[in-house]
Amino acid sequence: MSTNADLVADLARWFEREYRDEISTLAQRYPDEQAHLTVSWSDLLRFDTDFADDYLDDPRSMDKTLRQAVEQVNVPNVTLTDVDVRVVDLNAEDIYQPIDVLREDPSGYIGVRGELAKVSEPTKEIQKAVFECIRCGTPAHIPQSGDDIQHPHECSGCERQGPFEIIPEASEFTHHSKVRIETPPDETGALQTDTMDGDVRGELVWTGHEEVGVAGRTGDAVTAYGSVEFSQVGDSDRHFEAELDIAALEFDSDADDTDIEAHRDEFETLAARDDAVDVFAHSLVPELYATAEWDHGLELLVAYLFSAPRIDVPEGPTYRGDIHALIISDYGMGKSMVNSAVAMFSPKCIKESVTGMSSDVGLLAAAVEDDFAGGSWTLRPGILVRANGGHVILDEIDKTDANLERMNDALEGEQLVDVNKAGQSATFKSRVGLLATGNPENSRFDAEVPNSQQLNIDKSLLSRFDGIVLMEDRADQEQDAAIAETQLESYLEGQEVEYGDREELDTLAREVEPDVGRAWIAHARENVHPILSRDHFERITEWYAEEVRQLNNDYGDASDMPVPANARSVMATIRFSVAFARVHLRDEVADADVERAMKLSKSLIGQNFDGDKFVAAESQRTPTTQDERVQSVRDLIDEFDDGDGAPVEELLTAAQNRYDMAPAKTEKELQKLLDKGAAYEPQTDHYMTT
Repeated sequence: MSTNADLVADLARWFEREYRDEISTLAQRYPDEQAHLTVSWSDLLRFDTDFADDYLDDPRSMDKTLRQAVEQVNVPNVTLTDVDVRVVDLNAEDIYQPIDVLREDPSGYIGVRGELAKVSEPTKEIQKAVFECIRCGTPAHIPQSGDDIQHPHECSGCERQGPFEIIPEASEFTHHSKVRIETPPDETGALQTDTMDGDVRGELVWTGHEEVGVAGRTGDAVTAYGSVEFSQVGDSDRHFEAELDIAALEFDSDADDTDIEAHRDEFETLAARDDAVDVFAHSLVPELYATAEWDHGLELLVAYLFSAPRIDVPEGPTYRGDIHALIISDYGMGKSMVNSAVAMFSPKCIKESVTGMSSDVGLLAAAVEDDFAGGSWTLRPGILVRANGGHVILDEIDKTDANLERMNDALEGEQLVDVNKAGQSATFKSRVGLLATGNPENSRFDAEVPNSQQLNIDKSLLSRFDGIVLMEDRADQEQDAAIAETQLESYLEGQEVEYGDREELDTLAREVEPDVGRAWIAHARENVHPILSRDHFERITEWYAEEVRQLNNDYGDASDMPVPANARSVMATIRFSVAFARVHLRDEVADADVERAMKLSKSLIGQNFDGDKFVAAESQRTPTTQDERVQSVRDLIDEFDDGDGAPVEELLTAAQNRYDMAPAKTEKELQKLLDKGAAYEPQTDHYMTT
């Protein structure tokens, strides 16, 4: 490439060819909504290795070339002037931790990786200052860089050295924030963290979060790209501080590995199955032996992952679609496994333990004034703000001194978080689905104390949850043996995969792999908005009035439950119905979705009564122990045995309708009966008891 003009022209043609979609989006949003283009350095390397290397050595000069090339791109009716070209995706050897920048003193364009620890309140920074000579009034236009204001040397009118006065209304300004990037202790191997400060300017200040910009990503893992600059600590100090002049930011959580199109055929096939919800539920944690309580819990978590669409009536009520779930159990019942699995299936999720959290700042948001960035305000968005539009998983919810009921407004209705500072207020969205898990107050449920007194969670917060699962670790010889067997089989399979030659899985097999599940959920949440028909009005009304509401009177009173059966059950059931329709990718909610939702809601409400008041009254209830499940399946085999054996399809249908046992669960019980010699197959897919 002989001249810079040739290089610019070649780059412009390359942008038109390789970044056609990105340029088209930029042109539609330019300049008010977007004035930047993000480019991968690895793409520049494929364009021309010399140019890519030159960019690392002299980013300021090469950046000018990139801007000129974008300006020459042929876009109808738009000239893309002064577009900020952000180069990301450097090779690993050009990305450093903060401490390595000080040790190795790299030059040129680099990346600094860590956690975005602090972001100062945005301020105005002058870019081109217009000075006026006090003596003669002649203006002088002086471009600005660095931390100190740069004055004219002399007046071009009277040729004197001032004095000069800045004219703000004639000057050009941009936005500016200070950021701090730190390496967490678990990566440094030391108790202290190492940090590096940097500057973000212009449109970059407002990227990353739709309302508060980069400040809304505080706490996220980030790679900041730019050049290292040195500033003197004091006017006469020999010491200098290294800071990063940041040109681009790349957040780990934005690295979308959800490829919807790659998995569309697979998840559309799964969604068309009648048992799609059950298949998804049993694919979440295959290494978990699903007790009756976990069966309900996993079904609830499928609804939680898919959620329902949000409804905002103009100048009217708002109906959240996000589903909130609470799981409180004795130790050792699999909460941690479930939390990790749900986070893995969610396209966007923040998973945290609230252990030791002493205030609600980490959950909501706050503005504090400290010594960072000269004592300016620093916004600290909490988890519920940062995860807006996705899921939040909070573990160990019982082990915090934070005022958790402060989350109430963030979880209901408009789902907003208010921040007040220095007489000013700000409001941020917290539209997330919350999964909270923990243990009862004394780590294990006490049979002598009502459950409602063992949760140590404010009732106003409890009322926000659409489903509450309480699980007691009760001794049951058959079930305990099955749990141990599942754990052993899972471990042995994992061992054989890791150290042997096993490729096919049995206990650990999933019908829905996590990448397929993420694509399925992402597609459904973005594109599927099932309509609940008025035909379901009478059925849900009758169910609530005649079945659910009467639970308070028939099997207990309000003090027997963490949250009594009330009108909130109706909205929870509506959300469940629409979420289950989303699993099937339906345009309209089906009768089967409503029936499943009502059955789940009633089961969750019923299991929260103390003792056996509810379950003993239900003649056709879900078996709660291994013995009960085995006996229920045996009874069904005998009932449907016509002399040639009981057909498996009739067994699966009857078990689901009568006992709320998922087909996959019934198939497992049938296999166990065969393994124990308690049943046999007189012909294919037919069963008889011995």
